[in-house]
Amino acid sequence: MSAHRLVHIGRLALVALAAAISSMAAVPLAEAETEQAISSISVVGTRFEVTTADGRVVAQEDLVGAVLTVGDGQNQMPLRIDAVEIDPRNPDGGIMLYAMSTRDSASGAWRNICEPDIEGRRMGFPLAGTWTQGGRHLPSDTAFSITCTGGAQAKCVRFGYRPWETSPDGTPLWDHHQACTRMIRADYCGDGVGHTRNGTPIVIYDRKGIQQDEAAPDMSFEAAWDADGALCVSHTRIPDVLTMEGLAAICPGVRQQPQTACEGHAGALILNRSIDPRTIEAAAE
Repeated sequence: MSAHRLVHIGRLALVALAAAISSMAAVPLAEAETEQAISSISVVGTRFEVTTADGRVVAQEDLVGAVLTVGDGQNQMPLRIDAVEIDPRNPDGGIMLYAMSTRDSASGAWRNICEPDIEGRRMGFPLAGTWTQGGRHLPSDTAFSITCTGGAQAKCVRFGYRPWETSPDGTPLWDHHQACTRMIRADYCGDGVGHTRNGTPIVIYDRKGIQQDEAAPDMSFEAAWDADGALCVSHTRIPDVLTMEGLAAICPGVRQQPQTACEGHAGALILNRSIDPRTIEAAAE
């Protein structure tokens, strides 16, 4: 996973929340020829899994062209699957990427629901569970969200923090994924408020070996994180956005600590480096 360690932060891209998939229309030709009724549609990992009445799971490539009707309990929207591919960053096949579109309410034209990520990709995937305004991921057997590859939720899944899986030592990765989303957004207080800018580079690592530390020019240790936000901070990511004094005012429980103490925090799930404030100051002179 080393290719993922140095990353650039994009905007939050959680674009849709659905309580359920209520129907599926425009079934692809391969499915139509069997004349099999759809018995269930669910989200497994990052996959839309469609099962026919005879128990057959429809192949992912046969979902292209399908239109799902999703709803949040109050409103419904059509969601068309335009393309499907295995995530090239995860060749084990554990993560699927979908190009998805919905109808523009004004023109009626189909439009991609995702903005381009840093690589220009406009894809995403479903993820079981819901997200609160405070940025907390809540489990659910029926509800799911759709996250685009430019968003914190998708980035953290693609880094290897798959919330539905466990690490080799048996530790569930749900909290690691949650901690990663807090870190990506510099959500120090764990209240859903980020303190970063788009395009800001960071290095992410952990104690499970999913992501490993690496030396990066002009970067220094920033913070240790758990599912509730920062446990301790050596420096804020962008002093112009939030200073240490400002952090102390809004999150008095998050203490400033030197790297050795903070990096060794017993509860840390995710650790990161970011641009050293001295580098920022030197560039401004």
